[in-house]
Amino acid sequence: MNKVVTIGDCYEDIFLTPGKATILDHRSFASGKGLCFGYGDKIPLDSITYHIGGSAANTAMNFSRIGISCSVLSSVGGDSQGEKILEYLSDNSIDVSQVKKKSISASNMSVIFSFKGDRTIFTYHGEREPSDYVPNKTQKANWIYLAPLGDDTTLAENRIIELVAKDGTGLIWNPGNFQIDKKARNFRHLLRVCNIVILNKEEIARFVDLPGKSIVEELMKQLHSYGPKMIVVTDGGQGAWCYNGSVFFKIGVTEDKRVDATGAGDAFASSLSAKIILSSSGKGQSYLPPKDVIEQALKWGIIVSGSVVNHVGAHEGILSIDQIEEREIKLVKLNPEIYTK
Repeated sequence: MNKVVTIGDCYEDIFLTPGKATILDHRSFASGKGLCFGYGDKIPLDSITYHIGGSAANTAMNFSRIGISCSVLSSVGGDSQGEKILEYLSDNSIDVSQVKKKSISASNMSVIFSFKGDRTIFTYHGEREPSDYVPNKTQKANWIYLAPLGDDTTLAENRIIELVAKDGTGLIWNPGNFQIDKKARNFRHLLRVCNIVILNKEEIARFVDLPGKSIVEELMKQLHSYGPKMIVVTDGGQGAWCYNGSVFFKIGVTEDKRVDATGAGDAFASSLSAKIILSSSGKGQSYLPPKDVIEQALKWGIIVSGSVVNHVGAHEGILSIDQIEEREIKLVKLNPEIYTK
């Protein structure tokens, strides 16, 4: 039995590092900043590299590196990029038997401009069917990691709920933009069977949709009221929070140099999840980790995501258990604060 099945997209990522660019402050951009080049200019690049990415691939790679048996449920195109994705995952001990090859469609591609520690991503998503992401009725796994998906996820949601009810499978959900924009209240059916829901600070504010400027603890409490056992919220360089329905946990970050942020969120989410999965002793849906496991899971997430941002690409900085534990010993001050509110 695979311990974890990751459901989501796989990409080929092309990383471009421009020698020069201008960062423009302007409110027309969602982030308040734009990465700008001269219109019609020829832009010299300092480097170009190719990597495999996408949330399903990123999380599966991390689970595999940590030592958890993992398979990917996804789809690729019938092109050289699709073959490259399948070969790469297989070479890293990830089961790709559930990855569908779409012969008439191109594979997902991303062109990523990496500049001053952050990234701007151009994405192409090949044609896919909602059924491409639906687990088989006979799917056997202790845990499902549901990564961001496209617009129509009803078929996948219903099958996952069926598997949870039938087999007691644990569920970790990292909602994507389509789901976030539909709002949490419309996903009560899925949220009530989630062990862990993972979002960033901006995403949870959109997802929960509380009026006014709510603090993160209020947002986490509201989302928890829909049924998940745990809520985890990340905030980039400020660290992360967790809420288990009883107390809050807040952890800071490491001092790793920020070279490229690509894959940092996936690294954090899957490392935290890995610690909880390894501590669950085969349990899935019924498992609520004790406080000490949550504390260590947060530390794993921060340690691995800190290592990932110190490298270009989502996989160069992922760590084995021995490497995580070695860093954990050195980072004695990286301990979550536990409080109520």
